[in-house]
Amino acid sequence: MDSGSCRDCQTEEDVERPSTASVFSMPGHLLRRCHQIAVGIFLEECRSKDLTPLQFVALATLAERGPLDQAALGRVAAFDRTTSATVIRALAERGLVTRRQSEEDKRSKIVTLTEAGETLLREVRNDVDTAQARIVSPLSAREQAQLRRLLGKIADENNGFSRAPRFDA
Repeated sequence: MDSGSCRDCQTEEDVERPSTASVFSMPGHLLRRCHQIAVGIFLEECRSKDLTPLQFVALATLAERGPLDQAALGRVAAFDRTTSATVIRALAERGLVTRRQSEEDKRSKIVTLTEAGETLLREVRNDVDTAQARIVSPLSAREQAQLRRLLGKIADENNGFSRAPRFDA
């Protein structure tokens, strides 16, 4: 298949009229497939570090923002409560983050990146960059920038529809 086509995708003319297009050309289906591909590539590239994409996002968020309470980390990373708890527990078990009770709110847990977490982030950075480059490798540099812009627009404009909307903390 040539890099500019999708055998089931609609043409610009098709988008103008109501569609009974194949399920395989629907944006939601294509996004789901691309997500599966992106996760597969990430896991392959980061295999030696035993790190998932969600764990990476949590570690990178803590590196960028500093210690956060578990709920705030979830809001910034766009994790639902269950995902946030699962990811943080796995990272804590590996010694990559610590959790402690907040002094201001005893119901809240503060999550902090450990030295081991910082080290892993440095070590995995090239693997993550390689994964990201592989994900968009079928596209030209211009198409890659356009894709990032369009995906950002979709995510930002539809944030409120997410089961785990992203909020800056």
